[in-house]
Amino acid sequence: MQTTSVEPASSLPLGQKRNKPSKITAERIISNSSALVLAAFFALPMLWMVLASVDHSASNQLKAPDLTAEHYWVAFQADNLVALGNSLLISVVATVIGTAAAFVAAYVFSKHNIPFKNPLLLTILFLSGVPISILIVPVYKMFAALGWLSIIPTGILLGVTAIPFQIYQLKNFIDAVPPELEEAAALEQASTLQILFRVVLPLTKPGLASSAIFGFVNAWGNFLMPVVLINSLANQPAPVHLFGFMGSNSIDYGAIAAYSIIYSLPVIVLFLGMSRQFKAGFSLGGAVK
Repeated sequence: MQTTSVEPASSLPLGQKRNKPSKITAERIISNSSALVLAAFFALPMLWMVLASVDHSASNQLKAPDLTAEHYWVAFQADNLVALGNSLLISVVATVIGTAAAFVAAYVFSKHNIPFKNPLLLTILFLSGVPISILIVPVYKMFAALGWLSIIPTGILLGVTAIPFQIYQLKNFIDAVPPELEEAAALEQASTLQILFRVVLPLTKPGLASSAIFGFVNAWGNFLMPVVLINSLANQPAPVHLFGFMGSNSIDYGAIAAYSIIYSLPVIVLFLGMSRQFKAGFSLGGAVK
């Protein structure tokens, strides 16, 4: 008589583990509830901004909108677009200056033996936490004496303020580059700059992307330094124009919301454009060969 063996329905392929049902514990409930509360604190202002931008009678309250597009017409006025261009110029200058200087400095700290390296790194770490606002008065006097109260010097200064933190960002990525790659390049008579830009730079693109985003956002959202260090109203960036929607007697909430959405788009586009670098990580496969 022929017999057949019936495989149990509960059997799993070799190597595959059964997913155990998660237990509901007090710690998990507390952590999830805390995460939901924090998410609500971030989500509700965003929801208000979207609704208020299309609400004819927008206020500081979250409510169903009386749909209109007039606030976007106000936000797209010529002077507001010029302010966005000024913000873009300041942020690009700050990003290029800060990221380039931080990359070179991080490479030196990572791959070279320099005197007093650890005290210097601790000093840089301390400087990354010092707010530039406490130095705004002496900086203003220096800029006024040198005739630098304009948009480009302000962008350069904003780039310099981000360098300490960017050095720490990039140093961690450069530390992960195998020294064998640099030794192989040195055997091929490559100079230090060639090693830096042809070996280290391509392998640290994720770090450069994160550092560039930090430098851009640091300059993009800065209000105090441009309003103090730029003496021309035509060169003021978008945060200053955004403050202009708040009058002494009334506040145009709808225009503030619409302009805030437009103002946030470059940062979102930059992050989406750089996201491929974050996903790629280090592509070291075959590099030693």
